[in-house]
Amino acid sequence: MVQIRQSYLRAFPKKNDFVEYMSEWVKKPKEETSIMLHAVKKYELMPFLHFNMESLKEISVYIYETDFEKEHKGHTY
Repeated sequence: MVQIRQSYLRAFPKKNDFVEYMSEWVKKPKEETSIMLHAVKKYELMPFLHFNMESLKEISVYIYETDFEKEHKGHTY
């Protein structure tokens, strides 16, 4: 997740651009539009995920806002 986030942040430093591109790409993954071609070549293209666009945007916002290299206290419910 750290490498994915870093790659997307380099390509899309603005939150809105990051969220839009990531959520659209995950909705319809294509090698031609991948910003992580090295990962596609190594692991192949990711499978289609059955998430609606609203959920994909929420996940993308979470990835944008979360520094996965720092320790987190976890979630409270």
